[in-house]
Parts: sequence; structure tokens; C-alpha cells
Amino acid sequence: MTDSLLRRAQHVLAPAQRRDLEEMAALCAADPVTNVVPAMHVEVALASGVVPAGLWAVRRRSGWSRSLIGLVWGGANLTYVLPSSGDLSEDDDVRADLAAAIIGRLTRPAAMVGPAEITLDLWGRVEPWWAPAREVRPHQVSMSITGPARTVGALDVADLNLEAVRPAREIDYERLLPACVHMFIGEVGYDPMRHGRAAYEDRLHYLIRAGRAYVQFGDIEGRREVVFKAEVGALGGGVAQLQGVWVHPSLRGRGLARAGLGAVIDGVRAHHAPTVSLYVNDFNEPAVAAYDAVGFDRHGAFATIMF
Repeated sequence: MTDSLLRRAQHVLAPAQRRDLEEMAALCAADPVTNVVPAMHVEVALASGVVPAGLWAVRRRSGWSRSLIGLVWGGANLTYVLPSSGDLSEDDDVRADLAAAIIGRLTRPAAMVGPAEITLDLWGRVEPWWAPAREVRPHQVSMSITGPARTVGALDVADLNLEAVRPAREIDYERLLPACVHMFIGEVGYDPMRHGRAAYEDRLHYLIRAGRAYVQFGDIEGRREVVFKAEVGALGGGVAQLQGVWVHPSLRGRGLARAGLGAVIDGVRAHHAPTVSLYVNDFNEPAVAAYDAVGFDRHGAFATIMF
């Protein structure tokens, strides 16, 4: 890393231009499941003609020209599309230059998220400047499904008086919000209602309006409550990435996740994108088992560095 700061960088990080967008979309399309988040932002820019401030181009210097070789999305989370050149030395130079540019041009995000090998490599290079990390999750299973969900067996849930899984409506917001917050605290480690409440609530309203928040209600101790929920957190390149999959803590182990996921997968494929993806911590064995049961296939590994 120090060497990369001392020499003249052969690769630069620069704000994306409209002329870059089609090429960026093609880079994302090489692996649409892995690149769904940056693809989403590129597609929005293509549709609107407005390039967001968080979209950056990775370019290789060659004389007076600057060829596009990758991209970075620097929002609340930092993610990247950085295809391998096939030359280990060249790839190392690209990552060294990119790490130096990230430190110099971007503020530390809430998290670095992306393919495990690249994420952990970049983290090793920026760690002296961005440490400490609040948590490092080095291996998260990336999964996807491109067909109908696998049918699961009948559930013994007559006591719950379950509604069908459906897209949430604004009238559901007040009951859905506590479930989302509970999931967020358990997954991310802090209460979003104390840190960034307005942005968190705005996003949930947006997902509800877009038909991208799914919910199921049932009876728990005489109260009508959310028993299962999930959101399409990212949508781009023909892929819908599920986030926030949650089952009420008192009902876990009864098969609600598998049944709910089946309904969500079929709904999402019918209304949003033909491929459904997600990523999950490898140590969360019950969740991995539920995703396997409904037909998800493995699609590599992610890593997340949380600050």
C-alpha cells in the first residue's frame, strides 16, 4: 500500500460520466447476481440521464487515454465491479491504485460489501487508514434462484390464523417497522431509529410504495402481528436481491421462513425480476438450510466489513 502511494498511479478513480454508463452496464452484466447493487445505480442513471455523485469510474492510464476497467459505488455502503485481467501482477497494481484512490477521495462508508476475495484484499490495503472495523464477516454465501420456488411441506400453523404473504401496503407500515428494526439490530448491530432514523424510515416507505416489501400477518398471543417479512433491497440487471428476511422470534423453527420465501420468490419473479438473489452469513445455518430448501443455488461468496 505504501508503495502505491509513492509511485505514479497507473489507474485512477474519477467521477463517472454519462458516456461511461453503457460500458458500466456491460461490466455489471458479466455477473448480474454479484453486481446487482452497482447495476441498479447504473440503470437509474441511464434512465434519468443524471449520474449520481456516488458512481465512480476506475480507469487505466494509457498515454492520453483513460480506458474504463471497473467501477465503484460509494454510497452508505462501498461496493465495486473490478473484473480480473487474468494477470496477477496487473490485478495487484489495479487494487493497490484503487485502494490509494479510495482513501484519498472517499469518506469511510458504513460498510464495504462485495465479492469476498476482492473485498478482503481491499480491506487489507485500506485498513491502516479506516480501522478499526466494527465487524468483519469474511465469508457470506451468495445464492440465487432462476425458476419457481421448490414446494415445501404443509405447516402445522392453524393456531396462527395466517394471512397469505403479500406486498405490504402503507396501512401496514406501523406494524412492519418494528419487525424491520428488530431484524436490523440483529443483523447490523445497532438501532437505526437512534442513528439515521429519517433515512431508514424513508427507505421503508419507498420499498412499500414500490411493491418491494413483502409481509405476512398472523395471531401471536391474541395480537395480529408480522410473522414473516422480506424486502427487495436491490433491483438491477434482471436480478432482485432479497434483504431483511425475518421470522418472528417466537415462531422460528416452524417452517415459516421456507413457506414465506417460496411465496416471495414467486411474487418477485412475476413482478420484479426473473432472478432472485441474496447473501447470508455462512454461520447462520438455519437460514442457509431454508434457502437451500426452497431451491436457491450457490453463487460464490461475499464479505462485509462493517464500521
